[in-house]
Amino acid sequence: MDDLLWLDRIQPSNRLQVGEKAFYLSQLRQKRYPVIGGFVIPSPVLRQFLETIEWLDPLFADLPSSSLYVDVDNPYQLQQVAQRIRREMMAAALPETWESTLLAASKKLQAQGLILRPTLALPSHLAFGSTGKISGLLESHVCACTREAIAFGVKRVWAELFRARSLLYWQRARIKLQQIHVGILVQPIHDALASGRVLATKEVWEIQATWGLGMALVRGEVFPDYYQVQPDSGAIARQHLGSKTIAYRLSEGQDVSELPGVQESPSSYAPKVSKQQSIADNYLQTYLLSEEQQKQYALEEKYLTELIELTHRLRADLSPTLILEWTLALLEPGLEAQLYLTQAYPRPPDGAISPNPSQEDTGRRGHGDAGSFSIQVTPSPLSLVTASGNATIRGLGASSGRAMAKALLLAGKIDHPEQLPPGRILVAPSITPDWLPLLQRAAGVVAEQGGMTSHIAIIARELGIPAVVGVRGATKMIKTGDFVMVDGDRGEIYRLESGEGHRQEFYPNSVPQTLQSFTPLATRLLVNLSQSGAIENAKALPVDGVGLLRSEVMMLEILEGQHPSLWVEQGRSQQLVERLTEHISRFASAFAPRPVFYRSLDLRAHEFQSLEGSPSFPATSNPMLGVRGTFSYLVYPEIFQLELTAMAAVYRAGYTNVRLILPFVRTVEEFSFCRRQVEQAGLTQYAQFELWIMAEVPSVLLLLPDYVKAGVQGISIGTNDLTQLLLGVDRDQSQMAAAFDSRHPAVMRAVQQLIQTAKQQGIPTSICGQAPAQYPDLIEHLVRWGIESISVSLDAVESTYSAIARAEHRIILEASRRQLDL
Repeated sequence: MDDLLWLDRIQPSNRLQVGEKAFYLSQLRQKRYPVIGGFVIPSPVLRQFLETIEWLDPLFADLPSSSLYVDVDNPYQLQQVAQRIRREMMAAALPETWESTLLAASKKLQAQGLILRPTLALPSHLAFGSTGKISGLLESHVCACTREAIAFGVKRVWAELFRARSLLYWQRARIKLQQIHVGILVQPIHDALASGRVLATKEVWEIQATWGLGMALVRGEVFPDYYQVQPDSGAIARQHLGSKTIAYRLSEGQDVSELPGVQESPSSYAPKVSKQQSIADNYLQTYLLSEEQQKQYALEEKYLTELIELTHRLRADLSPTLILEWTLALLEPGLEAQLYLTQAYPRPPDGAISPNPSQEDTGRRGHGDAGSFSIQVTPSPLSLVTASGNATIRGLGASSGRAMAKALLLAGKIDHPEQLPPGRILVAPSITPDWLPLLQRAAGVVAEQGGMTSHIAIIARELGIPAVVGVRGATKMIKTGDFVMVDGDRGEIYRLESGEGHRQEFYPNSVPQTLQSFTPLATRLLVNLSQSGAIENAKALPVDGVGLLRSEVMMLEILEGQHPSLWVEQGRSQQLVERLTEHISRFASAFAPRPVFYRSLDLRAHEFQSLEGSPSFPATSNPMLGVRGTFSYLVYPEIFQLELTAMAAVYRAGYTNVRLILPFVRTVEEFSFCRRQVEQAGLTQYAQFELWIMAEVPSVLLLLPDYVKAGVQGISIGTNDLTQLLLGVDRDQSQMAAAFDSRHPAVMRAVQQLIQTAKQQGIPTSICGQAPAQYPDLIEHLVRWGIESISVSLDAVESTYSAIARAEHRIILEASRRQLDL
């Protein structure tokens, strides 16, 4: 390993070796700006490491120099290639001399925990606009300051380059692997009082702030406090308090080097990886902010003043327009927080930054030294403009990913969706599931209404397109033809000045992440699905089946824009049954013998009213409580009977791994009615058949023993509806997002009671709402209470697997220690 490069001594000639993030931070630190010290593992080390690996697959034998062509339109191939590369990288050992060098350097930082941050540079002709897009592509990782943990952490950061989503980006952007330079910035990690970012242009500065470490802001889990600052005077033009309910911190009272992993196995590297991953993941934890903190600005006035003064200095030394990320670090308990920069780079208002120097650019750029910055400015129409003076339009990030394309403003019924141009950002007052044909052709979604658990958010996550909902006034600020960028991670929409000279670009979240390795879990991990197009991605994941097959969305693929009742009226019932049978069978055959839990139709009137022949219901102020769920089967029994007929046909075809879940069951009497219909369809004659209900109406919580006596064979807890009914919060209203909290004690006690009562009654329990995926820290509680299966969306499989594994191991470890104490 070549000499490590310390931030204090990095020169402009090292720029390609250290990457953009480290280069700018080093220049700032050398100018005595508040930047935490550290060192960089230079980019050539990755190439050296790849050359030391004895690749088992000949395809990767020349990987350091290979263009590595992958068919990114083949998700299965993409997933398999990414998995094999990363697995072999994690299995390979770093040379002992490298490990010794890294450990010695890390000890000089005098910290128990380290953060390893990828810092990337691209050739200048590829760098246009890349800083913002790539910033969320390669993730940082934390580790203990030990030889084993550092070695694992370094390989984990390098492996980010070969994630499926990364390979997708490189190929779509026409970037060859040998053109990518990835260094690793190693710094000590400390708790933070607050964190945030600054976007400074010539016209206005914007400051965002939230409590704790910056993870909550990066993941779009909070609405940050917002300040608009006048550049010349530094005066606050306006400000508003954000909606902040959670924050991130380091694990309290734990030495990160002693956090438990999984049981060791001498015959495989896989448990070793799991152990170190457990260490990293346990090092950060979320916590609920008190009501008092939620009502306070995260930035005290003195820190706000200091940040403004710091931005003034940076404008003079770096660029008049720039982007900063900052943190108020708590270096030692009891000491006052100190302001530090964690990222800073210039953003010329009329151009893009050249992220690294090359000979071809020297004629257009001055040569810099340790005390200066050198950037290349090229004409660009990407300067941000808004009607209100904000640099971004904000909402609730409902589906991750980024897309940049022309906007398409929609309102009302769309008669011929196939005639609309594909690859657009759909902007509408509200978007309902019956717009599925449009969504399948869209690059992204912006809606004025909706929340994290709305159907549009759920569908967007499964489709892998970015979505921002709850955007007030979106249809007034964005017009058809506007060139916009949607950031579903941060819940932001950038309305760009012009689309001239730009390609449409799409950076989706649709490719599932692959686990480096996995061992069987005691708690079953299931996946939520609704569209047959997602089967190939899902069936290769380490899941135990489909925990929730949403029939109402699946049916949209076969209804041809017509309500099921119209099919019945027109005498096409048999045709509908055949199509439904075919679709259910696709899921059943793909996952057999693993179970597929089919939830029967829950056609809420307000979501499917644009379907031709949709029944007319009395107007209601809250359609969430209207004619839906099993009550609708009493009103329109023929539709439910069609579903049962199709399910019986699926069983006759030999697919006996399908289970039936009844949605939104209000009373035991409703269930009994459905039970009789099931018996008449002949389904109960099959030994494998099971009839479950969704536990989402509080009456199930209070009367579960009565439901079991009536024939319920299992429950699936739907945290989305359960939360809204227990707390009286409409889950589709973005204004109520702060009050919609699935971690509220009332919701958690209800879930715990459901699980424990079900155990007493001898029936299994599953959970399929958004809560486990959105708040992984809840999973340990679920496992301790005895949940038997957890079902999550495709993009949450990896994180949920890790959370379940950690929880199960911790429980086993605690039991072992108690046994030893005896």
